[in-house]
Amino acid sequence: MKPVLTGLLILALFAADGWALLTHEGRAVDVATYHVIHDTYRAPWLDKGMQAATTLGETKTGVYALAFFAFFGTIPAQVTAKLAAVSLIGSGGITAATKWIVNRERPEGPQSHSNSSFPSSHAVGAAAVAVLVSKRHGRLGPLAWLVALWIGVSRVYLGRHYPTDVLSGFLLGAIVSWIVLRGERWFENLHF
Repeated sequence: MKPVLTGLLILALFAADGWALLTHEGRAVDVATYHVIHDTYRAPWLDKGMQAATTLGETKTGVYALAFFAFFGTIPAQVTAKLAAVSLIGSGGITAATKWIVNRERPEGPQSHSNSSFPSSHAVGAAAVAVLVSKRHGRLGPLAWLVALWIGVSRVYLGRHYPTDVLSGFLLGAIVSWIVLRGERWFENLHF
């Protein structure tokens, strides 16, 4: 029953995301939500906290963390780091292709195809790791999702993405990690 509910939730989120991206009304809700998060409350302490979240969600931070856990972590943490590397490489490739194809303008203005707004790379990576941590290290799952949410909100707060960019990123990262978990035994045997 749980896989069916998860599948229905994913379909519902995709439908909501598609509505927000492809309809005039949905786009208006997306932009209005962006302004609520980005413009409603600004404070120096919050700016610093959101910038810290964005830094935490950067690729280089993830690479350092993966290397640390791969070399110094417990055996389960080493396997999780390996699975995360596979998931992040796969989801990163899909994200890059999607950014190039969709080429959505960022809230702050136009960017190159490779750095367009949709989907949020930070959200993709955060959700990919959160799914793996939740599945493999259950008690740390809520913390992983809290960090992922913080990273996602920071991208909207800092004016880098619309909410649908972040939601789509969460969905993409979660789905790729779910697929990686289906092949967990095979990936565990990879030597890298």
